[in-house]
Amino acid sequence: MSFCIRLKAPLFTQVNYEEYLQICTLSTEETTRDTKVLVSIGNRDQLQNVDFEFTSGIPIEFNSVGVSVFNEVILNTCANIKGIFKKPGEYIFTVALLDQVSNELLDEEIAVFKVSPSGHQHKHY
Repeated sequence: MSFCIRLKAPLFTQVNYEEYLQICTLSTEETTRDTKVLVSIGNRDQLQNVDFEFTSGIPIEFNSVGVSVFNEVILNTCANIKGIFKKPGEYIFTVALLDQVSNELLDEEIAVFKVSPSGHQHKHY
C-alpha cells in the first residue's frame, strides 16, 4: 500500500498577503490505518513571522521547536489553510504523514516559500 502527502501552495508570495494552502493525504487503497500529519518549519526563529489557520478559523500553533501536529487525519482528504508571512525571506516547511501509533514515516514533502516585500512582483519562468 502506498501513502502520499502533498502541500499545495504558491512558492512565491509577498509580505502580509493572505495565501491559501492545502495539505492533502492520500492512500492508493482503502485503509483504516490511523494517521497524523506533522508540519515543521526549517528555522524556528521564523515562527513569529508566520500566521497559519485552518479556513474554519482555528489557529495552527507551533511548539517551541517549530512543529505542529494534526492528529487523527483522515486519509484521502485535504486540510484548507490560510497563511500570512510577515517578513520577507525564504521559509522551508516539511510536511510528514505518520502512523498515529508507531510514528512510522509514511511519506514527506519539503516546500520552500520565497516571500518578497509588499509590492514586489516575482517573474515566473
